[in-house]
Amino acid sequence: MYQKIVANTPKFLMFDLQPLIDNKNFIFGADYILIRPKKNGCILHLSSTQIPLAVGQLVLLAPFNPFKISVEAVNNKITVGDALHFRLNALGQTFIDSIQFNNIKNMLDHAKQGLLFESEELESLFEIMDNIENTFDFKQLLNILMLLDQLTKTKPQQILETHQLAFATTKRTENRVDLVLQYITTNLAEPLTVTIVAQQLHMAESTFSRFFHTHLGVTFRQYLIEQRVKQAARYLVSTDWTIAYIGAEVGFSSLSNFNEKFKTLLHVTPRHYRANHLSLRENIDNSQSIQGQLQKQFHQWQTNVVV
Repeated sequence: MYQKIVANTPKFLMFDLQPLIDNKNFIFGADYILIRPKKNGCILHLSSTQIPLAVGQLVLLAPFNPFKISVEAVNNKITVGDALHFRLNALGQTFIDSIQFNNIKNMLDHAKQGLLFESEELESLFEIMDNIENTFDFKQLLNILMLLDQLTKTKPQQILETHQLAFATTKRTENRVDLVLQYITTNLAEPLTVTIVAQQLHMAESTFSRFFHTHLGVTFRQYLIEQRVKQAARYLVSTDWTIAYIGAEVGFSSLSNFNEKFKTLLHVTPRHYRANHLSLRENIDNSQSIQGQLQKQFHQWQTNVVV
């Protein structure tokens, strides 16, 4: 029985296990998807390509690869397997960029063309999938990571060629994400709002909010606050500017608001943060040293941020 939980809730960002059934329409989502057929007779449609699937196989698809499943059965609503949707943004960029995650990241990059696995080694992966449930237990996160890690040790049986539309759409999406992040960085001191930034992408506010949360894993407001606090922390270490000036420089409307948001994220006031990191000023002429030390602070901070 599937303990179904809506996957796009703020508290449920990592994965969503769904039954694999016949789909009349193509699914075009922002998640990675692992497809595991449990019955023969399934056909995977990737744009104009059709791939028959069988028990014992596993398919990995990257985001924005449009697909659908057709089932050779009288009752096309019968559950024929599992579809495990998962997303990286819930892990945080620091974790994704870590050396330990490198093999998984490389595998997921290759999944843009679709990967079909078929091996006796998949049995241990299927056991992990059988233990995955849509719950908030920490062990479910470990199951997902263990599943991906073991999958990197299995060579794909086939690379599935998808229609070029999927690649073009993925590239356009990546460009849009880059554009909005660059705009936020460049205009951090300005009174940024969803309306203002949505206009840069020619999107309605509601559409932009969904787009931003899907691809960044946090709301626009939360991301903006995090970036302002991070930039403020850099200024606290690398300049002699006053606390009030720094708060205004990174876009906070008042000193009290700056102090509140800074303390919420870093668990210390701007004044105490500067005092606690005076040792970094010894390398004030070495921007790389400062950046490296600050990055360590932000790595620790990101693991504790509550969205």
